[in-house]
Amino acid sequence: MISRAASDPQLELTNLQAACASLPALPSVIRYFDDYDEKYRSIKAPEKHSIWTLVLDGRSQNLDCRLMGKHYVPLLKHVYAIWMASVDPTTVMTRSVNLKSHVARSGTTVIDAMMTRTPDAYRRFWIEKVAPTVSHWEAVALRAILHSLCDLKIGSWSVDLHPYVRRLEGARQDRFRTVRTGECFVPLDHQALIVDYLDDLTARLADHSEGIDDIELRNACAATISFQYGFRPGQIARLRIADVRLHITGAVHLSLQLAKRSAPARHRVTRRIKREWCPLFAAYYHRRIADGGRGLLKGSAPRDSFLGLDPHAMSTMVREFMADIAGKAWTATDLRHTSAQRLVDAGSSHIGVSEFLGHASLKTANVYFETSPTQAKRVNEALAISPIYASVAEVARTKTIDIEALLGMPSDHQIGGVPHGIPIAGIGACSSGQSLCSRNPVLSCYTCRRFMPLRDAGVHNRVVESLRPVVVEFESASRGNTTSPAFSQLRRTLDAARRVAADIEADEGRRHE
Repeated sequence: MISRAASDPQLELTNLQAACASLPALPSVIRYFDDYDEKYRSIKAPEKHSIWTLVLDGRSQNLDCRLMGKHYVPLLKHVYAIWMASVDPTTVMTRSVNLKSHVARSGTTVIDAMMTRTPDAYRRFWIEKVAPTVSHWEAVALRAILHSLCDLKIGSWSVDLHPYVRRLEGARQDRFRTVRTGECFVPLDHQALIVDYLDDLTARLADHSEGIDDIELRNACAATISFQYGFRPGQIARLRIADVRLHITGAVHLSLQLAKRSAPARHRVTRRIKREWCPLFAAYYHRRIADGGRGLLKGSAPRDSFLGLDPHAMSTMVREFMADIAGKAWTATDLRHTSAQRLVDAGSSHIGVSEFLGHASLKTANVYFETSPTQAKRVNEALAISPIYASVAEVARTKTIDIEALLGMPSDHQIGGVPHGIPIAGIGACSSGQSLCSRNPVLSCYTCRRFMPLRDAGVHNRVVESLRPVVVEFESASRGNTTSPAFSQLRRTLDAARRVAADIEADEGRRHE
């Protein structure tokens, strides 16, 4: 039951004015470290200004001390000052954004109650009125304000009540919901498209390097780091020229920051780029040195930035790159989850996955082991049976053709072969021609972006049925080793063939509706 006194606006204002009058003076300068530009920055004369400008990740952002109303400006300045001294400035901005969202929707009722209620009364108020209505991140911001009131000894709050505040629960959030559901995992055929593109770009670079512009080469290098090692956009954006080492053997090593910015201990790790893709980095490195930052640096990127993109631009670029290459705008976070799941499926340990991702706790990696398929499911996936891995391929990527168009193409462009002794023909066409293919036709076609499958689901279903016995033979001969290259290729082929067939069937169904 809310008391009349507790909801009296005049009493709240009186309490607030008394609290503000007892606040200590703000420092003349508030300093913080901008780890993107690797320099200390300052907020000068915070007492005089109600909007504080922060430069983070190459961009200016505003901390608005007026968002709770003019009466709360002095108090919010002190709250921000405490946050700037105790957490990462990016966390301060995140809290401010969520606080603004809450105030815009619900007003300052929750903050007003902090000034007038005892801790026990406020706990009841929180359980009844706050917890059911605020989002997870809004609850985090509101608790952070309470912790600051404890530090400032405002109202009934004191420093010994920090544990009490931590026990105020908000909406629960499953940070790994998309991992548990599998929504964030890039399908095998999309991964194959990414690999094919990088392989083709490397081949084009060897044949005619002048035909590849600097931006395409830069984007390919950034996407490679994200795809191969699952680094976050901020980590990739912080890569400096000095962090890239080219060896006489042709190897390329990168030194990247592993821990989150908010982590108390940060350390760097060295990662080795896949040997086949090293020429991409070597070529871009020399262009970047020759460029001197005139054309490849965007916005306020540091002069020695290797890729020349700030974290926000890097995140956008990865999404657009994936949309162009794989047909879906997979994010850097999706690539990070996918790379972790690849490790788990290949038999990596908790420690190995945690070190790979830079997790502070070994428990965080548990979610990938919980979602990793068992041996039976791996075989079923390779057989293209398990519905868990079902998803419809996109027609825009497959570019299906009809039988008349296929028969009218030159014979070299009509795909056929005898993989593992099984004759397969008439599945579609290749835009380049089989004679120019450096891979294994039929087995590689379904995951190649040059493949144009026949618009006949029955043909592709027969390919799946024909190759399933081969998968079983491989599984039996390898005694459960489902990570061999041959087994993996068969697995990708059958999964992609099943997806193509399912997509054609779905498309036919839509046409008849």
